Amino acid sequence: MNVKIIKRWVFWAHLVTGLVTGLFVFCMSFTGVLLTYERQIIELSEMQYAVEPNASARRISTDEVVDILHQLHPNEHHIFIRWVNKEGAAIPAWSGKNNYLLHPYSGEVRRQGEGAAAAFFHQVTNLHRYLLLAGDSRAIGKNITAYANLVFLFLLLSGLYLWLPKRFNRTALKHAFRLPKRYQNPQHRHRQWHLVFGIWCLLPLFIIALTATLFHFTWANEALYGAFGESVPQRETHQAPADLQADIVPYESLFQSAIDHANSNNYADWYSMWLEVKEDENEARFYIDKSIGHRQELAYSLYFDTRSGDISKVLRKSDWSRGGQAWGTARFLHTGEYFGVIGQTIAGLVSLVACILVYTGVLLAWRRLIIVPRQRNTPT
Repeated sequence: MNVKIIKRWVFWAHLVTGLVTGLFVFCMSFTGVLLTYERQIIELSEMQYAVEPNASARRISTDEVVDILHQLHPNEHHIFIRWVNKEGAAIPAWSGKNNYLLHPYSGEVRRQGEGAAAAFFHQVTNLHRYLLLAGDSRAIGKNITAYANLVFLFLLLSGLYLWLPKRFNRTALKHAFRLPKRYQNPQHRHRQWHLVFGIWCLLPLFIIALTATLFHFTWANEALYGAFGESVPQRETHQAPADLQADIVPYESLFQSAIDHANSNNYADWYSMWLEVKEDENEARFYIDKSIGHRQELAYSLYFDTRSGDISKVLRKSDWSRGGQAWGTARFLHTGEYFGVIGQTIAGLVSLVACILVYTGVLLAWRRLIIVPRQRNTPT
């Protein structure tokens, strides 16, 4: 089979699979654009519930926050508290799936529920992952997006193959990397957009699509961990604690010890500190984070024995297994958050470009399959 025949088969496979999955690829790409600055927008929405700093007022203690949540939901035994390192900031707290923002001095509920911004992004995420399908149909939506993502990987690679010129020279590279100053017609514009935007964004789009396979397929996780000679770790299970009261050492004392540990380990500028209460008996975990979120290299976990107040474990990303580190890196390469705001911006921009690729691809296919045959069949 010669190269021309192979290229023809690849072209038609590229065209047909692109048309079949185009709507789903566009949906995932567009929602990816909307999710670009999700964490920052949610953070801004929560900051509007901050109060004026009051030097004479006493901040409510961690134990008081636990008591408030326990009174609101006495049957919930899994609690998260997030302290933001800013005077007057409201206190995000969770009791099971129940979300609150608490007044930092009085403890009154400033907001119940996740808020409008978080609710919006929750729906966008459901569209991104499950096409807004719920219940038993959710698995169908997940499978559609999973296999559409695999097809998108094929479209990227086949598109690169279709572009490969017979000779790499200045003219070929200029044609692929630069948009012309003038377009001969709409078809020429669509073709050049499809080519040039695709070439420029090929690598980041490939990374985004490749890392997405980890969320959908067992084989992708097995391949990643297997590359480091490891097995995929099993999901941990925990028994609900009998009560939420501090064992011996108050939670507030542990919080202050966590602050001291952060200060002495170059984390005095921490942005937020999460406390997870009683995931395991006699243990409290603090997650100390310098970033606004999702920068694992800028955060670490600190575990306390709640009976003695001693530090039982310090866990940084560098302490994870090599497979676990690779998974954590891949997880946030998908959203660009691994590189902070710059990475998020790049991920958002190339997701927008993916929408343009779908748009131009459909128009080019329409011309190829509909317009040109009609013109041929029209008598002159």
